[in-house]
Amino acid sequence: MVKVVVKSKTKKVKRKFPVTIVAPEHFGSKVLGTSNTTDLKSFTGKTVKINYMYVSGSVKNQNINLTFKVVEVSSGMAKTRFIGYSQVPYFLGRYVKSGSDLIENSFIVKSKDGFNLRVKPFIVTKNHVNSMIKTSIRNLVVDLIKKEAGKVLADDFMYSVLLYKFQNKCKTEVKKITPIKTFEFKKVLIES
Repeated sequence: MVKVVVKSKTKKVKRKFPVTIVAPEHFGSKVLGTSNTTDLKSFTGKTVKINYMYVSGSVKNQNINLTFKVVEVSSGMAKTRFIGYSQVPYFLGRYVKSGSDLIENSFIVKSKDGFNLRVKPFIVTKNHVNSMIKTSIRNLVVDLIKKEAGKVLADDFMYSVLLYKFQNKCKTEVKKITPIKTFEFKKVLIES
């Protein structure tokens, strides 16, 4: 007769640590969420996406998504940095109607502190315009953004976009070329 030997395998369970993810001081150090991790060191560098409505407490901001990057983990608190701003796609679609033109672009600019910013402006004109006017608007917007981003730190540029200060400044400049409905950013992201 053959004896059957059964080996029991026990899995080593790694201990998970609870971590509270906190927004930067500019957002009032609000809690963005909690997570459990087995290695606190590997948690640094992770990103968190959250709707701006939950951070600001205002329903008016539900069309904006924010991205935060964990920069430091200590004593169960994960401090973050604001690195991304993006509009919800269906929200931008409501601006584009028949009889208007959409002008989009995507490019990288360098901030004063050396970070690369991926910028995607979104402009809707009130009437149809020819390609020469579209090109001049694109060139003007690229120049305005490069000039502004080169003068300020990456974080300051991100906050000016979030508070619509920069959009209003660009809108008044673009209106000198042709009437426009809106000037928004599809996305602004700190890449490095």
